[in-house]
Amino acid sequence: MGDWKIGDDRRRRSTDQLRELREANDGQVAWDTEAPADFTYLFHPDHVLVGAEDVDEFEAAVARLDKDILGEPPRRDDVLLLGGDLVRYVLAERSGGESVPDVLELLERGGLRQGLASPDHWVHVSPGGGTACPAVEPEETGLTEPWPPVAPQDEGHDVRVVVVDTGWNPPSGNDPRTPWLKGVDGDDELNGPDLRPYAGHGTFIAGVVRCMAPLTTVFVEGFAIGGVGGGGILESEMVRQLEEAMARKPQVINLSAGCRTRLDLPSIAFSRFYRRHLKGEDCVLVAAAGNDSWAAPFWPAAFPWAVGVGSLDRDGRVSSFSNYGVSADVYALGRNIVNAFPDGTFECHETPNKGDVRVFGTGLARWSGTSFAAPIVAGLIAREISETGSSAADARDAVLARAVYDSDPLVGPHMELRQPYPHP
Repeated sequence: MGDWKIGDDRRRRSTDQLRELREANDGQVAWDTEAPADFTYLFHPDHVLVGAEDVDEFEAAVARLDKDILGEPPRRDDVLLLGGDLVRYVLAERSGGESVPDVLELLERGGLRQGLASPDHWVHVSPGGGTACPAVEPEETGLTEPWPPVAPQDEGHDVRVVVVDTGWNPPSGNDPRTPWLKGVDGDDELNGPDLRPYAGHGTFIAGVVRCMAPLTTVFVEGFAIGGVGGGGILESEMVRQLEEAMARKPQVINLSAGCRTRLDLPSIAFSRFYRRHLKGEDCVLVAAAGNDSWAAPFWPAAFPWAVGVGSLDRDGRVSSFSNYGVSADVYALGRNIVNAFPDGTFECHETPNKGDVRVFGTGLARWSGTSFAAPIVAGLIAREISETGSSAADARDAVLARAVYDSDPLVGPHMELRQPYPHP
């Protein structure tokens, strides 16, 4: 896991993140480059994903492959994914040490259609290639109120929002310092006095949603409970979490996570989830655009059926870390957001702050990233549904129609800073 360019904080930070992710997942994390800091996507070293109707073509291509590469045929995993619509194969050990992308390239040279089979990519809390986490680790704040502040709402229709994230901190829902979270529920992330990486991420995001739309019903669906996974999850498992989210009949889902993919092809898992569960439903998925300052597609934000959200600074300019282009349909404030956070001691794990100890005892934290821009937009959509009784799709269109445009063609539409929350 060494990196020759040790003097570059960004590269060292990426290496720190991958080390944490790999250790948290028993070494089952691989990347597409020699130096970890240069990665563009992460994947399971032995998994291949194939759509159910493409299984015969995939297995025929494998049968044509040189038997010296795969000593035995891939084993079809018995885990049921998307009702059988998605099939996960486990490759046997490769005699020449070929990676999953190497094997797929050989299969495609032998006639397999490109994109029919895919690595099982690692989805991470607002990641991208080159960084695999929020733009910064959580920071202490002297503020006693959230920013953006709670937008008053006296009445409205009930709206269900599911935040698919790292879990929920139950004390925050009954804390007099964070009254806007009263009634929020979710999968307990099992915090202790020593906070792990990504602790509080889902709680913070739920708080942002509630500040935008106080009358919404919010549930936090946890995918990294108790620190399992290091804040990451395979895309084949993420879609199972999204299935659980859909079972709650939400009108809005917030997913502050995503991934790059091999050859930047659309994620098979997310595509299948949309086709099976989201298409035709009165539900909008809002996703973070990622924090790598680039325009390459970041899934699921880059799909046309998702609302991808980039980050703005307080002055209305695009944050230096924010992705743009196809992954960002709109931009909203994502720098120095303040919201609910568990009390406890947090030790930074990433360069240049590695080893720094931060003590949280006010019920709040300050955090930056597209992770936190996304729930502003998700909350605005939920509020539009609540106040007008419209469908989720109509609410999405109404919120996006109120965005203003910047003269920079890379930026596109963004939420005006004074709307929907007041400027101090």
